[in-house]
Amino acid sequence: MQLKKTRLIYILFAMFCMLVFFVGSFLVIRNGEIQYYSASNDENTIEVFKQDEKRNRNDNFILLEMLGKSNSHIKMFMKEKSENYVGYFRYLRDNFNFSFGVKELIRSQFPTILSFNNASIDLRKDKSTSSRKKEDFEVLEDLILIDELMEDEEGELLELNKNKNIAEGEIPKPKGITPIKIDKKKPYILIYHTHGTESYLPIKDDNYHTTDKAYNVLMVGEIMEKVLTDRGHKVRHIETYHDYPSYTGSYSRSLTTANTKLKEEPNLKVVFDVHRDGIPENASYKSKAIAQAKTNINGKEVATFSMVIGPETPNKDEVLNFAKYIKEVSDSMYPGLCVGIVEKPKGKFNQFVSNHYALIEMGSNFNTIEEAKETAVLLGEVIDVVINNIQE
Repeated sequence: MQLKKTRLIYILFAMFCMLVFFVGSFLVIRNGEIQYYSASNDENTIEVFKQDEKRNRNDNFILLEMLGKSNSHIKMFMKEKSENYVGYFRYLRDNFNFSFGVKELIRSQFPTILSFNNASIDLRKDKSTSSRKKEDFEVLEDLILIDELMEDEEGELLELNKNKNIAEGEIPKPKGITPIKIDKKKPYILIYHTHGTESYLPIKDDNYHTTDKAYNVLMVGEIMEKVLTDRGHKVRHIETYHDYPSYTGSYSRSLTTANTKLKEEPNLKVVFDVHRDGIPENASYKSKAIAQAKTNINGKEVATFSMVIGPETPNKDEVLNFAKYIKEVSDSMYPGLCVGIVEKPKGKFNQFVSNHYALIEMGSNFNTIEEAKETAVLLGEVIDVVINNIQE
């Protein structure tokens, strides 16, 4: 309730600022149209108005410079017309392109007010399997927006002290995790994908992205669901592509999905956002990352996995403790499968929706889909043990 009230106040204040901006611009434009004519041919009179014209010209220039600091369209106008100070506002009114519309102007000035669809280049070729719905892109439940670029930053691999009191193969006990109270007859595990089009080899097109479920992280989530279901757990797996057709805003869209589903089904207590790590082709650490992206478990080459922590999420300690326990169980069952927990430089990554939340990076774009599928089975077995041990 407090968040909605704060958001409403922010939006009203922002709209008030926009109103002041438009009214001020209108008055300045109108003032700029005033023509100065002399009733006589007195040269002194003419010179006076020439001086006044110079003063108005400089004032207009200063104001446009100020507006250009916050408005990219005016800034472009200034750059192109900087050699001519005469008639700025009249020229602005008559020639400036306002065809972008009110929504785009609001979005450019106050990007956190609303989440509008951005026109973007369609990087995906296969549209037939997308389950994207228009309403998923229009509703924004929270003002917390995540810069996806932060996820691409390498982040810091947390150093975790191994509990020496635990014998090899022994399952550790959870620490610092609030036990969950669930109705075992209803779904209590939620699996979804903020970047569902992230794919594995042999898919290389579109920068390792595809809507073909057979080669992307949706398949990984489906296998995890099956393994957990076979072990008696109730799972809700959402296969919506939140990053298609636009990658921008995928976290805000997946947040809407998660919030909606958690509200509809309060018994959902444990949340997994399953991704695939991305290694740039020109990365200086490419060789090391490729070598670290797979390991051998029971004679099979499988993808490794890691977990990501958003340092700005208000429940960071709880989320981190949950990730630590998943790693401890994984290390006990399948040593080398989990390469670690990475804390990003900034961001929340929607982890505030639950204290029992894990953002999982399943392998990388240099893993094959078969390697990722093998890991999905192993990770499903790990999660089965984790959830059994954190229930009341």
